[in-house]
Amino acid sequence: MTKAEQYFQEQMSNKEFAKAYNEISEQIDLEWELERLKKQIQNNAEKNIIIQELEKLQEFVRNAMFLGNQKIAG
Repeated sequence: MTKAEQYFQEQMSNKEFAKAYNEISEQIDLEWELERLKKQIQNNAEKNIIIQELEKLQEFVRNAMFLGNQKIAG
């Protein structure tokens, strides 16, 4: 394990750091999916494909919001 990996593991044991890291990771995932969907629209993907992708994204956002609220309440 490198020193960077060791440092990261130590930081992840800090609950505040882990929470912030996970929130940022979720935001990056969402941004990545939005960008991917935007590219599909720009490339004139079929309407049904775009709708399916939007539904998946919508479900991801719902789950992230629910889990985020659950973490706060718990």
